[in-house]
Amino acid sequence: MPRDYVLFDLDGTLLDSLPLIENSFRHAFKQFGIPWQNGAVMKTVGLPLREACMQFAGEKWRDFFDCYIQYQLQIHDDFISVFPDTIPALAQIKPLVKGMGVVTSKRRIMAVRGTEVTGLDRYFDHLVSLEDVDKPKPDPQPVLRCLEYFGASPRQAVFVGDSYFDIESGHNAGVVTVGVTWGMAERGELEAAGSDFVVDSWSQLISVFNEIK
Repeated sequence: MPRDYVLFDLDGTLLDSLPLIENSFRHAFKQFGIPWQNGAVMKTVGLPLREACMQFAGEKWRDFFDCYIQYQLQIHDDFISVFPDTIPALAQIKPLVKGMGVVTSKRRIMAVRGTEVTGLDRYFDHLVSLEDVDKPKPDPQPVLRCLEYFGASPRQAVFVGDSYFDIESGHNAGVVTVGVTWGMAERGELEAAGSDFVVDSWSQLISVFNEIK
């Protein structure tokens, strides 16, 4: 594979955690009597949770945050899974590269739990979470931090994600970006964000990796 390191977003790219996120938000919205607006709420996926809580709960965001987290901990393992074909694809990619990492805006405790519950953890050398950076995606810092762990430069890496935040972060970091359509964003949104490549399946993603020079 021409690129030596492959970095992945977590939620919506590797983990099908959208049902978990939606159920947790719905619970918190109900508890706080906030009207549910599906489009607005789910479009915040990719942002740090605290920023989404501030957006929807205002001054009560800390209580809203705690409500969300406590409920999510209760239901987490029953509502988390990997997307179809993810594990076989990662097993195919891993021997071809020098390293694979995860770059997420999720808190470390939940990111690690998600990868361990699903078995994803055995494929990744490093995980960059919310606590590991001063500025989350779409800032380039999370991507660059993961490359620092590898001792790698941006020209050696590809970043794969499912949202504008991922694509923007990757572009800002100077890596090749690949948008996947099985997460939050549709093809048109990923193209509009400036993704270098957009794919609809893991097999297409592997083909793209082999094309990148």
